[in-house]
Amino acid sequence: MKISTENKEIIAGTILVCLLACALFFLHSRAAMETDREGFVLYAPFSKTDGLMTGADVRVSGIRIGRVLEQTLANGYQVRVKIGFDMPLKLSDDSSAVIETDGLLGAKYLEITPGGSEDLLESGDEIAYTQDAMILTELMDKINAYMREKKKETPDDTATPTEETNTKGISE
Repeated sequence: MKISTENKEIIAGTILVCLLACALFFLHSRAAMETDREGFVLYAPFSKTDGLMTGADVRVSGIRIGRVLEQTLANGYQVRVKIGFDMPLKLSDDSSAVIETDGLLGAKYLEITPGGSEDLLESGDEIAYTQDAMILTELMDKINAYMREKKKETPDDTATPTEETNTKGISE
C-alpha cells in the first residue's frame, strides 16, 4: 500500500498542528505557574512610572532579583507598583526604589538600593522612599529653559568693535 502525496501532506500537517498545540499549552501552563507563585512581594508608591512596564526587571546592584508584577492607581493619582522577588530578601525598611533607564533610550527597570536600618521589610510591606522616572523630554525642557535664562543674563556681545584707522605708513 502506497501513501499518496496528498495523504503525506495531511499527516505532516496534523503532526505539526499537534506539536504547536502542545507547545502553546506548555508555555501557557508555565506562565500560569509563574503568576501563581508570587513569593516575596513588596509595594512601592510613585507619582509617575512613565515607561516602566509590567514584567520589567527589578535589580539590586545591577543584578536582576525580581520583576514588576502590576501597577495600579491608589490614593488618587498615585501609582502603586507591585514587585515580585525571585527569593526572600533581607531589605531594611529604609531601602529605596528608583525607576532607572537601561542606557540613554533603553527600557526602564526598578533599581532598589538597600538601606542601613536593622528593621527588615516583610512580604507585603511598602518601600517608603521612591524616586519617579526621569522623562527625557522633561529633562530637555529643563535644559532649554536654563539655557534661555543664561542667555538673558549675559550681555549681547554681537556688536562689532569700532574700527581704528591706521594712518601711519600712508605716503603723501
